[in-house]
Amino acid sequence: MNEPAKLRLLGNAAAWMSIAVRHLRASGPLRLLPVRSRLFIKYVALFVGMVSITLLANGASEIWFLNREHEASLVHIAREQADGAAAKISQFVKGIEAQLGWTVQVPWDVSTFAQRRIDAWRLLRQVSAISELEQIDPAGLVQLRISRTEPDEVGSGTDVSREPKFRDALLHKSYYGPVYFRHNSEPYMTLALAGARDAGVSAAEVNLTFMWDVVSMIKVGERGLAYVVDAQGRLIAHPDISMVLRNTDLSGLPQVQAALAAVAGRASESGQAARDLEGREVLTSYAEIAPLGWLVFVELPIDEAYAPLRTTIIRTVLLLLAALGLALFGGMFLVRKMVVPIETLRAGAARIGSGDLAQRISIKTGDELESLADQFNEMAARLQDSHANLEAQVERRTRQLEQSVAELRALGEVSQAVSSTLNPENVLNTIVAKAVQLSSTTAGSIYVFDAQQQIFDLRATYGMDAATIAAFAAYKMAISEKNVAMALARQEPVQIPDFRDEPAGPMKDLILGSGYRAILVAPLLWQEEIAGLLVVRRREPGEFPKSTVDLIKTFAAQSVQAIENARLFSELEEKSLQVEIESRHKSQFLANMSHELRTPLNAILGYTELVLDRIYGEIPDRMRGVMERVQFNGHHLLKLINDVLDLAKIEAGQFTLEMAEYSMKDVVEGVLDAVEPLAGGKRIAVRGEISPNLPLGWGDEGRVRQVLLNLVGNAIKFTDAGEVSVRASAVDHSLLVAVKDTGSGISETDQSRIFDEFQQADSSSIRRKGGTGLGLSIAKRIIEMHGGCIWVESALGEGSTFSFTLPIAQEQKTTQP
Repeated sequence: MNEPAKLRLLGNAAAWMSIAVRHLRASGPLRLLPVRSRLFIKYVALFVGMVSITLLANGASEIWFLNREHEASLVHIAREQADGAAAKISQFVKGIEAQLGWTVQVPWDVSTFAQRRIDAWRLLRQVSAISELEQIDPAGLVQLRISRTEPDEVGSGTDVSREPKFRDALLHKSYYGPVYFRHNSEPYMTLALAGARDAGVSAAEVNLTFMWDVVSMIKVGERGLAYVVDAQGRLIAHPDISMVLRNTDLSGLPQVQAALAAVAGRASESGQAARDLEGREVLTSYAEIAPLGWLVFVELPIDEAYAPLRTTIIRTVLLLLAALGLALFGGMFLVRKMVVPIETLRAGAARIGSGDLAQRISIKTGDELESLADQFNEMAARLQDSHANLEAQVERRTRQLEQSVAELRALGEVSQAVSSTLNPENVLNTIVAKAVQLSSTTAGSIYVFDAQQQIFDLRATYGMDAATIAAFAAYKMAISEKNVAMALARQEPVQIPDFRDEPAGPMKDLILGSGYRAILVAPLLWQEEIAGLLVVRRREPGEFPKSTVDLIKTFAAQSVQAIENARLFSELEEKSLQVEIESRHKSQFLANMSHELRTPLNAILGYTELVLDRIYGEIPDRMRGVMERVQFNGHHLLKLINDVLDLAKIEAGQFTLEMAEYSMKDVVEGVLDAVEPLAGGKRIAVRGEISPNLPLGWGDEGRVRQVLLNLVGNAIKFTDAGEVSVRASAVDHSLLVAVKDTGSGISETDQSRIFDEFQQADSSSIRRKGGTGLGLSIAKRIIEMHGGCIWVESALGEGSTFSFTLPIAQEQKTTQP
């Protein structure tokens, strides 16, 4: 109600009171009418009826909308799961198709036949799902057949030019054959791809049982599953692979029939209830796997799908029943709060009207009835004492304002202490001191809760001597203490006006023995968890005013915030230390494991070298090629292990440098000699530019050579034409080495990350050129450990220049300009 309305109500009440007084004086004493029972019953019935209708209407509409939304959500989720499963199956087939595409990249020629055969064998090793591969020349004649189970056929010349796998592949570039079951067991399909002009056709027999891995990883609820059928409704992928191997026909299931019919009619239908092979009722949805014509189904048991909805409905019904019961009791309580003040108001008005001007009507409802009663009292007070107590009221109000200002100032000081320091002792001492001073009590304490021992430890005090503090500190206040438990249960301050009235016990002896009579206990709660207690004590018995209780609640909130700030800061320090220790352990483990891996790998490379050197006799050319690839990949793996070992040693703090004088001229010339065969194989010129009178360097010569060899090797690897130059000079009392190439260059975005671990400028170049992505990171660490720095200057299409600086020998610094 706004202020003008209140004034009008009070004015009307005053006028009514004046008329009532004149009437009562003229007509005699007032008789009270028996209205309580009628008002009570009428308002209770009205309140309960309105609440009941509202709750029932709201509950019914909520359940109806919830059911609709849940059904729509289930259909949408089922459709999304089916589409996602179809995408994974399609990606599986496309992956095989992409691998098969490498075998039709070159035209048919006698010179490429050996390479085609190698590619075919490599494809069978890399793609487990392909069990047989045919290479068909442009005339439709099978020139090569490689199988996992049968002998290879070379140059059989079988004519397949009229078969769909050849004819359709040439026409559409790809051919997906129908699913067939070998030996009535495993499902297969024929996948054929045609290459560019005169490249022929590659046809692969794909074992579809490998799709078991794909469908097994598709998660559909707790008990749901996904499976795949072909265009005839036969099962070709299922988490239970035995069903696939039994050549199970699912075309009789209603959901499969409906899906096949919908796909044939180009309709869109998904998300329906059906029964699976075991007769269970399930919520099923499907999606077509393009362009194979297969269907992937996802099924979820109906009882699992609708379990959350049933639980929600039951909970809603229970809440409605509880709310109706609460409405009944609440209505009785509220109506009683309404009727009793009305009767009190009528009785008081009658006595004032009879001439008893000392009568005061006491109604504490906080609404218009209380305002009306206050108006009656105010009118009686004016007639009784007029303005006799005006000065006393002003003085009392002034004291209240001064108290409020002091409280605000103290709260500001406490807030500043909480936000300016993480030392809980200083903050808690400030809080308890201000709480005691403003509450006009004798002493106070703050306790912090020990969750392990379930006790409260004394942390801060005010107004207590040393002996009293020692006595209270020695007493371990348990969480089961009656007053403590009551305060925690209510989450409100609990006061004891006089401890002499409490039952006998150690706490009573301690309080009374210290000279205190009344205490106020406020719980410190943080996110409904126990943090501690704020206690103020007074030597005089009696109730604490409400203003004091409210003030202590405010200080309790400030106390728990200070305790929580300190605890969080301590946890942050512990977590940081733990992360640092775990990182050091990881690096130590990686360093040890990399060292252990190098020993057997060196043995493998050694025996490979002996075989290639004919120590064990002559070997066929085909085996030599395999051994050379083993040797090449072994050296590549050894380099990777060495890089990982260096990086792990650096992170574990075990990487040390053997510092000594060395010649940068010798380092550059040695690196250029080492990379000469690599550059000659690519017909790239490599040259060095070494300044005359180059001073000696100070550092680990072997590690410097490792850095330079890595940079020059990278420059040659990423340069297809042109040259690579190495320039060494002395600048500003440091050695400056720059490796410049005419390669493809590095973009500005990639320049910021190529010195990070496992990073290179271009993912496609990683596949073409190889590499671990660790060389530049290790080089940066080595240069920085020498006290130097490394950087790159590059632009796309303009080559790159990697530069680094190193210290020179100490005695030669004075000779530099």
